[in-house]
Amino acid sequence: MNIIIIGPGAMGLLWYHHIGQLFNKNPEYHKSQLHLLSSKSFPLTHEDLSNREQDYCFTDQHNQTHHNSIHYAQIKNIEQADIILLCVKSFQISSALKNIVNHLNKNSVIILSHNGMGTVAELPTEIEKDHAVYTLLTTHGCLRSAPFCITHTGVGSSDLGLLLGASNATQQQSLTQLLNTALPDVNFQTNIKQKQWLKLAINCVINPLTAINNLENGQINNAKYQTSITLLLNEIIAVASAEGVQFDLHELKQRIKEVAQATAKNCSSMRCDILAKRRSEIDYINGYIHHLGITHGIATPENTMLWQTVKNLESEY
Repeated sequence: MNIIIIGPGAMGLLWYHHIGQLFNKNPEYHKSQLHLLSSKSFPLTHEDLSNREQDYCFTDQHNQTHHNSIHYAQIKNIEQADIILLCVKSFQISSALKNIVNHLNKNSVIILSHNGMGTVAELPTEIEKDHAVYTLLTTHGCLRSAPFCITHTGVGSSDLGLLLGASNATQQQSLTQLLNTALPDVNFQTNIKQKQWLKLAINCVINPLTAINNLENGQINNAKYQTSITLLLNEIIAVASAEGVQFDLHELKQRIKEVAQATAKNCSSMRCDILAKRRSEIDYINGYIHHLGITHGIATPENTMLWQTVKNLESEY
């Protein structure tokens, strides 16, 4: 088993650590290899990266800190990869795959792990034609406090599902078992679209409201934000229905309330981006609802307003 993780951020290193521990401790995987790629690796060359030294630190749920080495991928590793796991921002997915697509073998599996929706339409045509493409949705909380230094802030679960291409039950079971053994719980979903839309709806509420108002996640449960949340969700429910996905408003509001409570002290990824003056994923979250609303002739003024407000914040830097 040869795996390459693209993205040295919080989620990339979370999976890098846990898959690395699985490979190191389980004799079944003693010949397996795990490598990392970052944006600094592009454009790819045949440079020998084996001597490039880089450690990462990982603080687990028991407040135990682990220091381990990162092994950077070379072209030969990409050519031999069984799994490419992309843990980058949604707007980086297409360019990352374009940088490696000519080096992939046709049996390799692509797994996308990011917030928002809309990246599938941007994939290189060779990816859709030659590879099975999965999505991995996770509720684990992870915070990057410094480059190559992360803390696992909340135990969650993950859902895996097929987006594009041909696969079979054996492949699906194998991938699910591998990921679940490394970082449980991972469940395979035959209807991943419903799960994607649920995560999108949650992100459409928690991310922009916390980013714009500089809030911790739990603060969106305050009474002053409930009108905005209801407006957002009614628009999302209408657009989702046009896409063949059904939600109940009461159940959706309750789910978002529970997520906000469970992650009450967390800083959302979008709030972290705004505070750090980085580009956020708003185009693939509320912006995705805005554009789909236009496609289906459905007005989305509340989602559009939040999308434009976050874009305005980004434009200031």
